[in-house]
Amino acid sequence: MLRFLLILVLAGTTLAAEPDWTAYDELLSTHVTTGEKDGVPVNLVDYQGFAGDPRLDIALTQIRNFDLSQLQSNEEKLAYYINAYNLLTIKLIIDHWPVDSIRDIGNFFRGPWDRVVLETSEDRLTLDDIEHDIIRSFGEARIHFAVNCASVSCPDLRREAYRAEDLDSQLEEQTILFLSNPKGLQADADNVRVSRIFDWYEDDFASYGGVENFVRQYRPELQFDDLEANLNYNWNLNTRR
Repeated sequence: MLRFLLILVLAGTTLAAEPDWTAYDELLSTHVTTGEKDGVPVNLVDYQGFAGDPRLDIALTQIRNFDLSQLQSNEEKLAYYINAYNLLTIKLIIDHWPVDSIRDIGNFFRGPWDRVVLETSEDRLTLDDIEHDIIRSFGEARIHFAVNCASVSCPDLRREAYRAEDLDSQLEEQTILFLSNPKGLQADADNVRVSRIFDWYEDDFASYGGVENFVRQYRPELQFDDLEANLNYNWNLNTRR
């Protein structure tokens, strides 16, 4: 009986496994560096470095071939799809290199977020599908500071993979970093301006009592009467090129 129970425990552990993010971790720590572009602090991505690194194929294989039925918890699912979104965005840029902005990819009828980037046994997913239909469906507003759209004004690409066991602290840190960066928030006297992300996804912050309450929670030292989500959004590619 004891042996049978041990087998069940081990089987459950196996089912709850995430992909092996080692190759992706190494790619991020190698080819993403802190820096500045257009006067804004930003994690800069060496897309050509990614393209020439054999670990890219390993990381992409982990994303594409992983058995999604093994993802059990919301944290496991969110970590997987955030990593998938960010890595597949990098691959999209590489496939269309050189570009000055992700918005240069595609045309009026089908832009970069409308192209199929991931095929599973059940679906053919675009970046929009992954972000809007899957990631946002979990009701976690902080994901907006984790997904990276390859642009200067986007919340920075994290220099490590997201993992279920660390996801809450990783999302918390990403939020704090973004709201401490001038591309995320600028304060002047009694007024605060924040990224247009808060305008585009305003409804996602309802669980915090709205955008203003969310900002006050993470920047309690700010005293302001007015908040506007209208900072200019810089779509230039987050690279030194």
